[in-house]
Amino acid sequence: MRLGLVGCGYWGRNILRDLKVLGCEVDVADPGSAYPIVGARTVVAGLEALDPGLDGYVVATPAPTHAGVITALAPRGKPIFCEKPLTTDAAVARSLAEALDGQLFVMHKWAYHGGVQALAAVARSGELGPLQGVFTRRLQWGKPAAEADAVWELAIHDLSIHYAILGALPPVAAARAVMRGDQMEGIVATLGGSPFGHLEVSVGWPGTERKIRAIFRDGLAMLDDPLADHIALVRGSAPAGERHDPEGLERRPIDTEWPLIKELRVFVEHLRGGPPPPTDARSGAAVVGALQALREAALGAR
Repeated sequence: MRLGLVGCGYWGRNILRDLKVLGCEVDVADPGSAYPIVGARTVVAGLEALDPGLDGYVVATPAPTHAGVITALAPRGKPIFCEKPLTTDAAVARSLAEALDGQLFVMHKWAYHGGVQALAAVARSGELGPLQGVFTRRLQWGKPAAEADAVWELAIHDLSIHYAILGALPPVAAARAVMRGDQMEGIVATLGGSPFGHLEVSVGWPGTERKIRAIFRDGLAMLDDPLADHIALVRGSAPAGERHDPEGLERRPIDTEWPLIKELRVFVEHLRGGPPPPTDARSGAAVVGALQALREAALGAR
């Protein structure tokens, strides 16, 4: 299996590593990565120099360039797996999703996280009754990418989590942003509907928090640590006057394999004739649309 990797920077080198683990030969197109490119079969400066006989492509360039790279690769007719977000413009994302349905997929890694998949399975099973809402918190101090604000960099993950558990993204009901100059440092938002979604993200929070909680009529299910080997289930509700943590938490084991290699394996197996990745371009466009709507609502509420 021979793949083309377009972009091999901070995150692209991890993609290259995992594609090699999966037994792929990888040709890299990168105009000059700041990181060593180790393990590639060939390295070229531009994607036009990539062998046209490759089996598929992974796009890991900066988000504002995704649309251009995808458009250049599309005529080759091979499957494309693009890092999130699909694009930085909702209309462009929808156009690409319509034009390349079945060819284009998005690397929303949190949709492949064992804990998120387990929470989604609880929601589908109905074992705790109807799903009422999903709460996520993604708080940290600082961010790695200077060119993206907190909403693009963090909320994209939470929206993909909400999509995976809810099965769709309800319209924005309310959003408020924390601004530092003209940059969004954080946002609190609610996606209306039944069930609903609520998210909080910030890059101005000392320490790190990653929490996901799904609330059901008859209990709740939660992932309070992305490195945990289980999700926790609580059945029923707290009795009146109870002030301590519930007893009898059910700890349900989850798949702890790293999401990146899981999603890449799904893509590689698709190239070999397997089912397509569940994170298709239409869901990717829906996430971009929701993200753009969050930003507009938050800016309008200032």
